Amino acid sequence: LVSAAVGQGGLAAPRLLLSLDGREAAVGKPDPLGVRLDRVRAGMKGVVHSGTAASVFAGPGLERIRAGLSGKTGTAPTVGELSTVWFTGWVEPGTLPNQPRRLAVAAFVSHSEATGGGHAAPVVAAVLASMERARQ
Repeated sequence: LVSAAVGQGGLAAPRLLLSLDGREAAVGKPDPLGVRLDRVRAGMKGVVHSGTAASVFAGPGLERIRAGLSGKTGTAPTVGELSTVWFTGWVEPGTLPNQPRRLAVAAFVSHSEATGGGHAAPVVAAVLASMERARQ
């Protein structure tokens, strides 16, 4: 929800379905956050292009995804050598096939020996790449 709010500039209401029985789900205009988000968005773009998730999204076939993706990795040490890691972000509309809206994404991995960029970001990359392949 945080990534969705930063991406769209307002509080996001999660939706489990885009439509039901042929009718589109109701979507209201988000309440503005009332803060400047340009630096946060630039930082999240930088994570994907030159930061902790850059190597994951620089692979072949991910160029289109990388262009429309912003995200943030995270690593929180837990017990011993293990950490809880994550990647969260959003994909701009039109990045993936049949994707008319901004899409928030997140992966959370518990008890990882890696970092968010090393373990959670590859999970998101694999899911998005699979969605991209549907285009072909």
